[in-house]
Amino acid sequence: MDNSAKSPLFSYLMKPQFRLKSPDRVLSEADFDLARITVEDFRFVTREMTENLAEVPAEIRARSTILRRLLSEKDLFSMGRLLPPRAELRVRARMLDFNPIHPAVLVTCGNYPWAGDRLEGVAAEFSVKGVPPLTGDAWSYRDNADVSLSEYLEGLAIVVLGTPVRRREVIKYVADKKAAHVSDRRKHASEQAIDRAWSHMSITIESSRRERVQLNHVYLEILATIEALRSSPSINRYIDELGKWVRSAEIVYPGAAKTVDLNLPMRPR
Repeated sequence: MDNSAKSPLFSYLMKPQFRLKSPDRVLSEADFDLARITVEDFRFVTREMTENLAEVPAEIRARSTILRRLLSEKDLFSMGRLLPPRAELRVRARMLDFNPIHPAVLVTCGNYPWAGDRLEGVAAEFSVKGVPPLTGDAWSYRDNADVSLSEYLEGLAIVVLGTPVRRREVIKYVADKKAAHVSDRRKHASEQAIDRAWSHMSITIESSRRERVQLNHVYLEILATIEALRSSPSINRYIDELGKWVRSAEIVYPGAAKTVDLNLPMRPR
């Protein structure tokens, strides 16, 4: 075998990394993509909603998949470990309280933003066999509560006959069952509860141009979540800082591969 013209030898193939400034960090390609996508996702999901009433349900479903990645799959929280925010991420929102949850009550939080107005929630008591009727107040609201983002997502959004549904679960339900169709199986009690109550939670909205759209209160919870993100000074400040950090990136190849023992020209076999 003729070894006079040796093939190029590579010690290894090196994936690109990204050097970011202020703070100075070198991120892997995966971590840099997480930072970039987090900024893009937040800015996409909080942009203005369409003015075409007929397109609103589809747009809510589309944004729910982005919210799932940001909040339910915790991209925004994972990003905080790479670039810690200067202050805790907080929102102001209506928080729904129960003590205890009555097994015959269906209620949604309400206070949903719509065309500069606020839409009411749903509060209804059903007759359930073997369950005594409601006496006194079974729920209360904390209007304009100042809470951490985590507390907001773990807060009650809907309660269906004794089954609590958290905001994080609402986001996953709409994203998985109504938008991306990740699964048609209802494994969790919260998913089954929403299914049972779905037909009881729809309202018809009419615009000034006589356009009509039927929206479920579960969808309206998505609108409320979007508004909470959009109006949060701490979250917007963090996304701006993160965007600036991402724009400072320079691609680097630490320990880049080198060729050795290479003789040119080389003839094809």
